Amino acid sequence: MDGGGGAVASDASHFAAHRDALLADGYSIMPDALDPALCDEVVAEFGRMQGVWRRALVQSFHGRRTTRYFDLLNAAPIFQSIPIAPRVLGVVRATLGDDCLLGTYGSVSIGPGEPAQMIHADDSLYQIPRQHPVFYVNVILALGEFTAANGATRLVPGSHAWDHYPEAGKAYETIAAEMPKGGALFTLGSIYHGGGANLTASEVRHGMTVAYVANWVRPQENFQAAVAQERAATFDPELQALMGWRLGPTHVGHTYAAEQHWTGPLAAKVALKRDFAF
Repeated sequence: MDGGGGAVASDASHFAAHRDALLADGYSIMPDALDPALCDEVVAEFGRMQGVWRRALVQSFHGRRTTRYFDLLNAAPIFQSIPIAPRVLGVVRATLGDDCLLGTYGSVSIGPGEPAQMIHADDSLYQIPRQHPVFYVNVILALGEFTAANGATRLVPGSHAWDHYPEAGKAYETIAAEMPKGGALFTLGSIYHGGGANLTASEVRHGMTVAYVANWVRPQENFQAAVAQERAATFDPELQALMGWRLGPTHVGHTYAAEQHWTGPLAAKVALKRDFAF
């Protein structure tokens, strides 16, 4: 018996295949990233949040008929499991490194009648001249089936290799990233994309976006400030690490704070306890 080593090797090969497709094509689709039962539980939680949790980004770019929830690590415990879903995190870490960080995390429920989102690239947030090293991976999770009719994400093939950012309002030729419930669309931050139009009469396209960045990039959301250390201390250590509560091999993100100045139960995780040299 190999003690499960064969399964580990198989997973690593699977993750590497998605990483290679992601780097070559700017995107990769995994049809079975999440258990469909988990997807149903998350959608049910959205129902409980309606009218209670703050609906964010209600405007033209993000959609007026699209419901988006953020601050999810302060919401129901089920949301703690999504960023560390093994099949998702395996591909992301194969692409960005084991010390990558959670960049931003929210829900996206595109309602009937929502027009297509303007084509954009996520890396434009950082205004780094293209082409640049890979530092951003966005994962769009299908909590129900994504179809061309209900708003599946639109992609501009090959655009991840272009040396310029998209022109606002320009029409681009796109393809629909259709996938089943539980599927994951991995995209590089450099690929042009946008939410599709929901042309259905009554079907809501439920999804989530979980973006990750390399450890040398400032995350879009400051999760260390957003979630109290006392709460974050109860999280899985892998989620804590994604929030920045673990030092990488070069100690980026450390503090020199003495123990009497530690600000909470997780402060010791990023306190530099010995000198280091390059």
